Amino acid sequence: MIAISHCIKTVLTVAGLFILTTIASLDAQAAPLALEPSTNEEVWIKVPSPVAIDWYEDSCRYDHTEYRTFKDYENCIFKSLAQADNLQSRKWGLSDRVIREKDTIYINTPNHKQPLVFKDYLEPFEEEYRAHYQLQDYDKSHHLLQLLRTMYETQATVIVDLNTGRWQELYATNLKFSSDMNQVVGFNGRQGVTRDIIIWERQKADNDGRYATIFASNELYEQDYDNDKKHEVYEARDISWTSDNKVNVDFYYRVNPTDTVAFRVRYIYAADNKEGKWQRVLPDVNTND
Repeated sequence: MIAISHCIKTVLTVAGLFILTTIASLDAQAAPLALEPSTNEEVWIKVPSPVAIDWYEDSCRYDHTEYRTFKDYENCIFKSLAQADNLQSRKWGLSDRVIREKDTIYINTPNHKQPLVFKDYLEPFEEEYRAHYQLQDYDKSHHLLQLLRTMYETQATVIVDLNTGRWQELYATNLKFSSDMNQVVGFNGRQGVTRDIIIWERQKADNDGRYATIFASNELYEQDYDNDKKHEVYEARDISWTSDNKVNVDFYYRVNPTDTVAFRVRYIYAADNKEGKWQRVLPDVNTND
């Protein structure tokens, strides 16, 4: 039985949507073979013990048929999301601007009479069309709010400029912006497997400041998978910019499904100084890392 916790620090899904959480093990398509990393440095970290997601208490049940009516199920889900989102909004000092009421997040922005509206879609027996939002991150220095949009088997991130009210949806998670905010990188995946590393760039000719894809590495998608060798610790993935034209992308894997330590596999992506073309840095290249 699967349950959804009130504490939505771990990314969980609602009503048949794709679940990202700490799990006991991944299936046979959940861990990639060793795509040649950018560094041979051996790094290990401690990771939490895998737990079954049905161990959480005070939570809504995954299967809506366990409720007397679908309305009862909705009430539980939306109450849980409202508690988590409004608590997070207060922590960020945004409670007067960002509010969730039941199935809807309202965002008030300057010079706009009406708020931005992000509404969940939740209907019985239509799992593949369901979607919900939740507050994900807030960059106070740039007034940039992120909403996580969870859909069937995948997720996306909505970035909202609280100064202008402009927003854009990027089909990736764990977004990390370069120091000048001109570029952003994130993970794209489906069914618990990271498939692509995507990089976007702010369009200078676009007055809206929208981001457009300039690089997508589908190497992770194309390679074969071998669960006997590695088990991805999905929630430990990390992205870090080392300069405005170089980024480290770190994955961590358990050797055994129940291990509490994991080893790092690092891929480095960099833009050519002359052409500005992004590519994966190979081990025999000086990365100055």
